[in-house]
Amino acid sequence: MSTNEFSSGSEELRRLSTFMRVAVVGTGAFCATVLVWLWASPMAVQTILAPRLDLGAVPVALDALTRLAGFTISLVPMSVLFYLLFQVDRLFAGYRQGQIFTQEPPLRLSRIGLALLTLAVLRPATATLLGVVLTASNVPGERILAIGIAIEDVMLIVFSGLILAIGQVMAEGQRLADDHRQII
Repeated sequence: MSTNEFSSGSEELRRLSTFMRVAVVGTGAFCATVLVWLWASPMAVQTILAPRLDLGAVPVALDALTRLAGFTISLVPMSVLFYLLFQVDRLFAGYRQGQIFTQEPPLRLSRIGLALLTLAVLRPATATLLGVVLTASNVPGERILAIGIAIEDVMLIVFSGLILAIGQVMAEGQRLADDHRQII
């Protein structure tokens, strides 16, 4: 049996891969639904999003054009999230097919790590832009330009570094295994 095939005890990985693929699709569908619902509902923007952006104490614009601008801004990190979810899906699809020690998993892990790093940068930038858009029509003194970094952003950076490192180690392991096969 080659290193690219499942052993008889790898049924657990096959089940986990199936579960993860279903979870990834469900997560993507849920995020897309919530994003559309959030920006389609002025009440949701005011009661859910504004407090999350620390805008609960100031008036926010809820007109259709402002919500469309907010939705458009939110699509940037959401598109990165969808890319990340796609990479996770492809990683587990490969695992499900027995592609464990191939060149594909390190590549997917590197893409996942870079997407996480991108999200870590986009989160505070997006929150800043959304605060500006939602308060731009306010009178002077009630317009908000707030830039903040949360612990979640820092943790995303740390986690992205971990995923990138694992991808690099797997790639190096694959390279060493290839070298070893050529020598023997």
